[in-house]
Amino acid sequence: MATLAQQIAELRQRIQALPVDARPAELTPLETEARALLTASKNTSFEDEAKALLSELARRSAPPVSETASIRSMIRRARIRMEMAAGDDDFDEAIDILSEALAQDSTNSDVLALLNQAALRSPQHEMKVRDLLNRYGIAFELEPGPAIQSYVPPASASDYTESESNASTSDYAPVSRSGNAAAQIEALMNEAAQAYYAGDYQKTIDAANRVLSLQPDHAAALDYRQKSEDNLIRGIVPDHRIPFDARVAYNRANSLVRAGNYEEARRLYREARDIAERAGINSWKDAEQALLDIEDLALARELLADGDRLLANDDWSEALRKYEGAQRVVPSDPMAQERIELVKRVQEQYDKASVALNMMTGSLNERVTSLQTLLNTLASMRQILPGSARLRTMAEEASRRIQTVKVQLIDQGKGALTRAEAASALDERQRLIAEAVRAYETANNIDPGDGSLTQELQAARQAEAQISDARGIIERSSALIAQNFDNELFQARNMLAGLRNHAQDPKYRAAVGDLLMHFVERVEAASDRRDIPTAERWLAFAKDEPFRTLGRRSELLQLEDEIRGLQRRRAMRSGMFAGGIVLILALIAFLSRDAWLPLVTPPTASYTPSITYTPSASPTASNTPTASSTPTDTATPTNTFTPTATFTPTNTPTPTNTPTDTATPTATFTPTDTPTATNTPTATYTPTITLTPSATFTPSITPTPRIRCTVAANTPTLVYPEPNLGQTPIGTVQVGQNMNVIGIRAVEGFAWYFVEYQVRDSKISGWIQASKVNEVTGPCE
Repeated sequence: MATLAQQIAELRQRIQALPVDARPAELTPLETEARALLTASKNTSFEDEAKALLSELARRSAPPVSETASIRSMIRRARIRMEMAAGDDDFDEAIDILSEALAQDSTNSDVLALLNQAALRSPQHEMKVRDLLNRYGIAFELEPGPAIQSYVPPASASDYTESESNASTSDYAPVSRSGNAAAQIEALMNEAAQAYYAGDYQKTIDAANRVLSLQPDHAAALDYRQKSEDNLIRGIVPDHRIPFDARVAYNRANSLVRAGNYEEARRLYREARDIAERAGINSWKDAEQALLDIEDLALARELLADGDRLLANDDWSEALRKYEGAQRVVPSDPMAQERIELVKRVQEQYDKASVALNMMTGSLNERVTSLQTLLNTLASMRQILPGSARLRTMAEEASRRIQTVKVQLIDQGKGALTRAEAASALDERQRLIAEAVRAYETANNIDPGDGSLTQELQAARQAEAQISDARGIIERSSALIAQNFDNELFQARNMLAGLRNHAQDPKYRAAVGDLLMHFVERVEAASDRRDIPTAERWLAFAKDEPFRTLGRRSELLQLEDEIRGLQRRRAMRSGMFAGGIVLILALIAFLSRDAWLPLVTPPTASYTPSITYTPSASPTASNTPTASSTPTDTATPTNTFTPTATFTPTNTPTPTNTPTDTATPTATFTPTDTPTATNTPTATYTPTITLTPSATFTPSITPTPRIRCTVAANTPTLVYPEPNLGQTPIGTVQVGQNMNVIGIRAVEGFAWYFVEYQVRDSKISGWIQASKVNEVTGPCE
């Protein structure tokens, strides 16, 4: 290991000693040595250092960033045009190609140098180049340079000596100095150019050396030799020189590399290199580089496989280290980059989820939202890593916590409903019920399949709807009360009477109090008009629902006293009026007593008792009262003694006290010549006192409803056509009014009696609350 460390340190010093503009020929041996050290340091602690050295050499040998492949291609085409130029048209074509390259990179030194050479062709070309440079705003001073030789066709056989024509490709015979040196140099330069563009760099070097032997300072020969040497060192081989079989093997190897079959690709790369070597290509840079790259790719794939195994075992840090090692071996490998991003993303999301799970705070709703987001994140991560035990454990923990939060939400909802039942204000009840609904909804979102939770949620929503309806009714009632019309006031009263469950709400009590004040105003107005029935009716309404929720009010008591006073004053006035009439009648009777007194007390005569047998058929008055449960407007027969003067034959001896002149037949015994006995009845006018029945209306026998009991009102109350406080009353019952109960009904927990009673000449029947009356006869059943 110490020897390997020394070699790496020595190579590092040599690389650091290189100049900034080191030539490729100087870097190639160092690259070969660096690759050998990388192979020797595999799976050791010096592997990273060897890779760093190789990366540094690759960076130094890489072409400049600005010199892209397209620019290099255009530069090569322009150089060939200028070197092989047969006339001014070739230079014009070269300048056009260079203008395209200049549009891509206006600072490329090779482009500017070629433009400088083209400007030296002629004044016209110089003007064209200057216009091109001015177009791109380039301040470049044209400098005189070596003239580019025009292309000269190959010399004929007569121009060469026999020894030259028989010379081999790599070994030329010495040049005869007795001939024309300029012509020989030109011919050799043409041969060098042909060999250079044919890819035979060794032949190019030989031809350039022969030219330099004739003219040591020949710039074109020096340039050809330098470029050929560089190409040989870098292993650059033109495509047309590579054998077909080698190219086929090389392309197949590239396909296998993309498919991941590195062993077969390695074999084909070596086969392509061997074919090229047999064809005379000693250094094929592409094949050599491919063999080196495939070694790196194979190593990178091994590291990726190790990283995948560690990732499946939840060893994410070690997996990341393996993936990063694979990326260092092959920096452009997209698979390594993708896996590195995957591991970092999974590790980052897992760390965030762990922190969120352990540091979770806030309300229950916020925790539910955080846990659901966490579960969604874990679900997406488990799709990437389905076998991860760490992710499965965290998901189970999150599910357990969200179930705990669900139980807490249910308890919170029940507690809110309990507090809502105890609350008096509608706003507070609505707020608590809304809180309960939100808690139940959040719990239901966690577990939609919970049937009992769904029922509780529906019940809470119904309660919330009822509270909203109650608030709406109170608001509409307030609007009706503000209109202050009789119909609107009765409608508001009926609406508020149905909200007895919310009697403690301040808004409800305020609306009821406002309505009561309007009723009191109506009572006061009726009292001012001395309209006692109307005042009593409005006062009875003011004592009924929903005003009972306000309790006993002093203004109502005052109004009752005032109405009683009015009633007393009216009774006194009626009594005084009746008394006056009686006094006047008495006075009239006293003054006219002489006229009516004889009729009342006629004079008496002598009383002569007599026995008179008077047969008479006199009707006997009968007075048979019929028991009836239904009071009706009937003419009731009465027992009256009416003295009448009648002529009644009777066989009943009647003592009379009335003196009458009667011819009474008597039997006398008078001695006569003709004794005759007579019995002559004499009609007498005898006033008698008889019972004479007056004409009566005999009621027919009809079925009548059974009277359950008799009750009496204990307070002025209202009679309704139906057992409902929302109906318009049909009458008012005064205190002490007796009523017959015909039917009984229970409505909303209150008992109602169907009663009948007589007021003057009218019979009224309707419904009255049982709490407003006292039983007079028997229990009502």
